[in-house]
Amino acid sequence: MTEKKREDEKNPTKLSPFADPQLFLTVEEANRRLKEIMKVTDPTTGLYKSIQRITQVNEMMLRRQDQLRKLFEPSENVRKYLERIKQQVEQLTRTKLAELPLVSRTLIPQLEIEVSGYVEEFERALAEKEKEIETLKAELEALKSKTKN
Repeated sequence: MTEKKREDEKNPTKLSPFADPQLFLTVEEANRRLKEIMKVTDPTTGLYKSIQRITQVNEMMLRRQDQLRKLFEPSENVRKYLERIKQQVEQLTRTKLAELPLVSRTLIPQLEIEVSGYVEEFERALAEKEKEIETLKAELEALKSKTKN
């Protein structure tokens, strides 16, 4: 887990706005300290129960870090389509005017196929992300109710 966080710190531009590696390192450190406090706190007190709830919420937050990051990254198939479309568009922009009739019979139909495939793949990926978002919303509601108790 620590290795993953170090990688995150090296590549901050790839992270979603919700996945600040420093935040998760801080949460992890806070959990360690809270667990130390729990060892010397009477288990029947309200403080002990509060600390226990906080550590449970923090641990859930740490587990969700990768899920959130994946939620905001395009799928591999979407990235492949984007790369192929980018290459074809670059090829099209380098085409001379005299070559346009030939390109219109070859490159443009290929580009159309790639764009259609991209749209379909993006819609599939979006539907998957929407399911993941609904799951995360349900977990967030569970967290909210847990912190209210």
